[in-house]
Order: sequence, then C-alpha cells, then structure tokens
Amino acid sequence: MITICDNAKQTFTYFPTRARKFHYNFPDPAKATGTDEEVMEQFSEAREVIRKYTQNFVNENFKS
Repeated sequence: MITICDNAKQTFTYFPTRARKFHYNFPDPAKATGTDEEVMEQFSEAREVIRKYTQNFVNENFKS
C-alpha cells in the first residue's frame, strides 16, 4: 500500500493484510497560488517529484 499524503497516512493507520506500507507526502499543486505561470510551474515541479519517486520506487522494489 502506498499513501501519497499525510492525511491518507493518518486515515489508513490499519490495513488488515500483510501488505507492505510505503509513504511519501507529495506536494499538492492544487494549493498553488500566484500567476498562471507560477501555478503551472508548481504543477510541473509536483509532476517531476512524482516521476522521480515512482522511478526510484520501481528500481528499488522490483529489481529482477
């Protein structure tokens, strides 16, 4: 199970399986403020953080 924000991590404190739990609190670009360009930059930055995290996650957890 992967939680992607602190609220989800706190909400799902118990998961009735032996599933491995992973957590990463991604930045929420929906909370972005500023000009249209500044907001778009924050969405782009969040996308890059997610891309890097998922790439590293796969490399570290699904090595063949």
